[in-house]
Amino acid sequence: MRLLLIRHGDPDYPNDSLTEKGRAQARRLGEILRPRTLDHILVSPLGRARLTAEYIAGPKKMTPTVLPWLSELDGNYHGRAWAWNYPGSDTFEHRDNFTMEDWHRHVPYGAHMVGLAATFWEQFDAFLAERGYAREGGRYRVVRPGGQTLAFVCHAGIIQTLLSHLLHIPLPITYAQFAVGPGSCTTLDFEEKNGFGVFRLTGLNCTW
Repeated sequence: MRLLLIRHGDPDYPNDSLTEKGRAQARRLGEILRPRTLDHILVSPLGRARLTAEYIAGPKKMTPTVLPWLSELDGNYHGRAWAWNYPGSDTFEHRDNFTMEDWHRHVPYGAHMVGLAATFWEQFDAFLAERGYAREGGRYRVVRPGGQTLAFVCHAGIIQTLLSHLLHIPLPITYAQFAVGPGSCTTLDFEEKNGFGVFRLTGLNCTW
């Protein structure tokens, strides 16, 4: 299995759409992905993601599937402060040793995000379980093998949050140090042994 985590093009947030630059980025994504095999295109319900997905799906004559849980997470934890925009220098000010279990105790957005992240991870794992990959601890048991390529067209916060889950990296680290630009693609490949496997990051924030 291969996962393509695609961020929408440059956003026109007030209109939940794309700027002209964003449309150009989405068009380029469509051109790059045209010759590649995509078994499914899964998309956030938000307009900027759906419009980006149209540029990818159109040339391939595919119909994207809208997944409500791919909508951008509510990372707004205080005033106009967003979890994934919290400064990295502040994240590591005291050289805290984050773990997957206690990261929420080390950052001001922890109490706000811990439940949201856990719910999102559960929804993603349920989605994979339906396709034959069941999460057990830190790895996935292959119940029904399938070599599909799944393209998720969504948002930076969603992608960074998912990378934390799949790569076993505490969430504040992916927020502070993993860039996910508009119109970019991040790739993970599933590596299996004896019926179990994990995802390996093979491309981050690629804009070609």
